[in-house]
Amino acid sequence: MVKITLITNNPKEIDIVPETMTVRDFLEKHNVNYGLASTSIDGVPLQKGGMDMSFVQHQVGERAIVTCLPNKDNGAQAIVVGSSCVIKSTLTPADIKRIKKFHPEALVMDDEDGDPVFAIDIDESTPGSINSNGACFGSAPSTDGKATITIVLDPAAENTVDLVYERLGRALMYLKEMEEHIAEVLPDLDTEEREIRSMIVRM
Repeated sequence: MVKITLITNNPKEIDIVPETMTVRDFLEKHNVNYGLASTSIDGVPLQKGGMDMSFVQHQVGERAIVTCLPNKDNGAQAIVVGSSCVIKSTLTPADIKRIKKFHPEALVMDDEDGDPVFAIDIDESTPGSINSNGACFGSAPSTDGKATITIVLDPAAENTVDLVYERLGRALMYLKEMEEHIAEVLPDLDTEEREIRSMIVRM
């Protein structure tokens, strides 16, 4: 057994768990939304695959501190450079593809009457596009692997920031709201994937 101190945006928690428990199972036990958060053990950020490693695999001794805090860049960003604007998502292309394949309904925002008002998609054969009806992410991920959309602005515009605000403000608000919702869905997808994979047996 190991004594784990959990640090999140909520009050600190202390739990004693089996050393064979994975980090993901520990966070889910404490209802932590880790979809768009950074997780570390004793100050060391988890690498790819680290969520599904047990505490003993992480070489945790008798005790450890697990920190899981929201990323500072939560929420899509519109980055204006010259006459171009890059819409950077909090999601990776792989995130969007996985949600599109298994839970496409999570990529559509409906109004009170159930009619779609905004949707997220991905088409890596294009630079992407965005308007008040939806955002389609394109072919060039950011340096940190996030999905992006690149659009060309009017080079004659006096203030490109104002231009983006007027042209894309509503779409950016919809996108932000949807990504906040999707952040809550991602942990469920991870759990679902593990359950599905456990049902597949190689003979």
